[in-house]
Amino acid sequence: MSIELIKDVLRIEELRGKEDTQALVETEIYLNPSKADLGKVLWTDGLVEILSTKVIRDRLVISGVVKFKVVYKSQEEENNIYTIDANADFREEIEISGITEDMSATIKSNIEYIEEEILDERKLSLKALVSLEGKVEQVNNIEIIKDIGEKQNLQTLKETIKYKEIYGRETSYAIVKEAFEIGEEKPVMEEILKMTIQAYEQEATVVEDRIIVSGMVNARIVYYGENRIATVEEEIPFNHFLEMPGALAGSQEELIIEVVEGSYEVLENDEGELKILDIEAKLRISGLAYSENEKNLIVDAYSTKEKIKIGIGEINLIENIKSTIHRENILKDLSEYRIKELYNISGHPTIIDSRVVDDELVVEGILSLHGIYLDSDTDEINTLREEIPYKYYLPMEEKVIDPLMDISLDLESIKSNMSKDIFVIEGTIKHKIKINRNRLLSVINSLEETGEIIDKKNRPSITIYIVQRNDILWDIAKRYNTTIEEILQANENLSPNNIIPGEKIIIEKTIDISF
Repeated sequence: MSIELIKDVLRIEELRGKEDTQALVETEIYLNPSKADLGKVLWTDGLVEILSTKVIRDRLVISGVVKFKVVYKSQEEENNIYTIDANADFREEIEISGITEDMSATIKSNIEYIEEEILDERKLSLKALVSLEGKVEQVNNIEIIKDIGEKQNLQTLKETIKYKEIYGRETSYAIVKEAFEIGEEKPVMEEILKMTIQAYEQEATVVEDRIIVSGMVNARIVYYGENRIATVEEEIPFNHFLEMPGALAGSQEELIIEVVEGSYEVLENDEGELKILDIEAKLRISGLAYSENEKNLIVDAYSTKEKIKIGIGEINLIENIKSTIHRENILKDLSEYRIKELYNISGHPTIIDSRVVDDELVVEGILSLHGIYLDSDTDEINTLREEIPYKYYLPMEEKVIDPLMDISLDLESIKSNMSKDIFVIEGTIKHKIKINRNRLLSVINSLEETGEIIDKKNRPSITIYIVQRNDILWDIAKRYNTTIEEILQANENLSPNNIIPGEKIIIEKTIDISF
């Protein structure tokens, strides 16, 4: 009778490489005739837009643009403030050994710093250091043997694996629009100096063939009007449907929401004042639908009656050990800056180290702050930059050797509180933490009967086996063409899950007389 193999297919995603690099992006700006001469640069903002990502053999090719916005004062006019916009393209490569064109890539980008230099009253040089992190993954369909039809004398060893079953990975774009009128106490908007847009997820649900995303866009606007600088902040809710064929209702999701572009238009209200701001934000939303599954698969087999030929293959699994969300609240006293009025504050979180020590996950990070304020001593507009380190500990329920850390960050909120002329910044960083391990398994991919009967007639009736280091009962039973149950029957005091090196085990000869 032939052996019936019951097969299954695992659809798993493997991380094929993760590397980062930096790109120095430079450009020069010439003022158009309508702009006043350069006097003092108040600040420079930048936004990175990734235009294309291409995976080729052993390389990840990234094309993008940095969109600069310079805010400056002129020497010609004391009170007026002007802005300049400029774009600078860049192309960068990240070397990741072993990646090929059929794999998918995701890119995270951030501007580390911006430098500006006034070359003359009509010319400005800009430099931006852009950090780029590339991650390349591949979805594989792996055929396994999960069971074997009834076969007399055949012994099988099964192992339980945890794996992430991938249903789909897609990217789409969402346009979020909102028009609102600023309060009566605010001056009219003559010039928009700075607009900071952040987007974050509030809730996401996987339904059949799509992910429903609910989120919030936070827009902070710094503008000039009536000879002074003012700020406006608006929260804009949004919903988005990320189409994902193959996604199953109730499965889990992972999302990355990035602000690609922000634009605005200043409109007049009913009184003819420039007090209505029409904002449009373009978001890139990348999603993954999956489920964390457990499955038994056969990793070894033998027959106590006849010799069989076994084909062995290997699968490389990323098993999830722990998934959690941690929110870290950060406070920073900015009293040293002598702030009369804080126009804007923004932040970017970065993980600098994560490790497991004494059954605890230790995470260290930095929140980089950038602010614009009016100095109370000089009445000058200044900028502040601060790096706030933080550290926290999370207990591990299970000891993991060489864990793989996957931590994604979102700055959920950042705000300032003033009390008796003391400015305190409060920020909340959301950490999505996944602790995984890489598991390489040898599994059976084929079984073939040979018809060759195992001859046990010349073996001794009883064999005394001395347990060696790393022995398990399965290996001993397989070596002597017996079963674990028969060994346990012959050794009443033997512990099946904890045999000790040097322990003596009785192996009784059994002969199948049915053939």
